[in-house]
Amino acid sequence: MEIEQAGRRLLALFLPPVCVACNRIEGTAALELGLCSGCRRRLQPTPWSVCAGCGTPLEADPLPEGYLCGSCRQAPPSFERLYSGWAYEPPLVEVIHALKFRRLPFLGANLGRALSHRYRLLSRDVDLVVPVPLHWRRHVSRGFNQAEEIARPIANELGLPLFRALRREIATRPQTGLDRDSRAANLRRAFTTTRTGRSRIDGSRVLLVDDVVTTRNTLEAATCSLLESGATSVICLTGGRTPGRV
Repeated sequence: MEIEQAGRRLLALFLPPVCVACNRIEGTAALELGLCSGCRRRLQPTPWSVCAGCGTPLEADPLPEGYLCGSCRQAPPSFERLYSGWAYEPPLVEVIHALKFRRLPFLGANLGRALSHRYRLLSRDVDLVVPVPLHWRRHVSRGFNQAEEIARPIANELGLPLFRALRREIATRPQTGLDRDSRAANLRRAFTTTRTGRSRIDGSRVLLVDDVVTTRNTLEAATCSLLESGATSVICLTGGRTPGRV
């Protein structure tokens, strides 16, 4: 560990770390979440008192486990609970975009470790970690799956196995710019479980990991596939959550 830290300090002398949000050069060997100290202070952590279905912050504290707001009681989610790290607003937007589009997968490790530290108690409620998959064409073009980059350190920190139990069968259009109904239709039957996945998740409690939740349709579709294959419960964890009801 000391050798690794020394190497990072030496590298920083020649390639000083630059904040992915404001491009400020930071005089340290590493930037937590790729952000300078000023931008990190702008992050908005998700409050603890939220609806389990849509993640909307609620006034009552504490809330009963799995508490649903009125809207989600009318249309309950298939998953047991939804947790998110931060509001999906700047500077988290720049972190996620840098991870996905600037191909900086080390940011996934940063996000995963931060999430695992905040939600360490989840290890009592789940048996394995499953990342939301990309379609193979998008995976090849990007070179990695951002959800898996976030999920891997979560599994390591929580002492749980990481398992690629899901396959995205349909190359769905990007969700950005679609309304709620179009997003749902875009993802209908998009996921299946792999052959080995079915035997591994049967009877297991699954932690499903993705980078951002916007309308919960992706998580809902993936959860349904896991439950149909025998998972006893699914808890969802994302790095970001779009503000407002999802």
